[in-house]
Amino acid sequence: MSQLTKDGKQLLRWTDAPVGEKIVNIVVSINEQAQKLYSQEVATASYSEVKPSLSTFDEIGRAIAEVEPSIQSISGHEGEYLRSMVNAFRYFSRSLQGDQVPYEELIENIQELPSTLITEAQLEHAKELVDKGLSDLGYKGNLIEKAGAWRSDTLIIPDDVTTVAENFRENSKQGTLQRVIGLPEDDGIDWIKPIRGVFWSGYSKYTGNFRGNLTFNIDRPWTEPILAQIMTHEGYPGHQAFYCRWDYLFLQGKLPLEASYYLINSPTNALFEGGPETALSFLGWDNVNEETPNVSDKLKEQYLLARNYLDCQRMFTTNACFMYNLGHVSKEEAVNYMINRGGITEIEANNAFRFFSDPVQKTYYPCYFYGRWMVGNAYKETPKEKRKEYFSILYDTPHTTKTFIKAISELTGKPFNAFDTLNY
Repeated sequence: MSQLTKDGKQLLRWTDAPVGEKIVNIVVSINEQAQKLYSQEVATASYSEVKPSLSTFDEIGRAIAEVEPSIQSISGHEGEYLRSMVNAFRYFSRSLQGDQVPYEELIENIQELPSTLITEAQLEHAKELVDKGLSDLGYKGNLIEKAGAWRSDTLIIPDDVTTVAENFRENSKQGTLQRVIGLPEDDGIDWIKPIRGVFWSGYSKYTGNFRGNLTFNIDRPWTEPILAQIMTHEGYPGHQAFYCRWDYLFLQGKLPLEASYYLINSPTNALFEGGPETALSFLGWDNVNEETPNVSDKLKEQYLLARNYLDCQRMFTTNACFMYNLGHVSKEEAVNYMINRGGITEIEANNAFRFFSDPVQKTYYPCYFYGRWMVGNAYKETPKEKRKEYFSILYDTPHTTKTFIKAISELTGKPFNAFDTLNY
């Protein structure tokens, strides 16, 4: 393989050739096996020209064993990142093959995250934020009644979901360019379409050459404030911005070959989902103290409520995920918990169950909750004058969960409590 990117820039490496190629080969070969076994893409982006050549899990395992000695002596951030990623490759491969590894061991080694239940104090605090937001908007009754009325008032009919989503596209992109990161001129979302029969809410597909497509599940109910959150998550400054930025950096010789991909079920997941979960906040659309053209204070109140509402729902679905995958409850009990304790609609509860019981996605699901708080708390803790550096850490630097927490501690000059939900 050439030492230059296809844009003619010097290829950035963290290891000696051909170790970087072998690392990427492991990733894209895991992706090929996941597609064969489960018809799912797990390497959702790969920017280099490395193609899969490892045709079995035994070959993947041998490649991992060959790579490991080469990265043991690499010091600093690069070494820590690479050792965590390669360790995750092995655990993810074991999970895909159906090895009986305890769920909490998989989550710790694949994503560097805990798998402890969210506490009653956290759940109550989240509900209090939602209740206050609803009351501030004038809704009366108990929490379930107020939330139901709010959702009814802001409901979008299924046929209009993509039209409303289109309305967010340009405004969120301009906000991203002005407040968050730069993107190449060729960046863009080619289309936004509806879909039915899937368990996810929205999906961002990166098609290469700085382009992407978005799809929204119209089986689930959508409201305008919630769609704003998901649109910024999937588009700008969320997934499309991340994919495009990484592609651009790699071509510029600024993103190393060893991190030139995105792999579902790796220690990078909490950042990749946490950034989009916080994307609307990056735009200032939920903060009346931020200047935001085209987004009124009245809308900001709605968007902040939607963020708190989605946080609360995510806590209940994540608890259900943990309880089910740790063997504490059955499917029926998990779904009932989400509906009766979490106030989640039957459609959304069943979709969440399909998501976190899926053999591939069961070890991915926790990164949404933990990523939202890790990235959101980091943004909240970062002074305004250091936001450029913060965004460079988030968008431009390959990080695992642990290295990101370390970087934020260094940025703010104090220990970073990444998963604190009670002081928000």
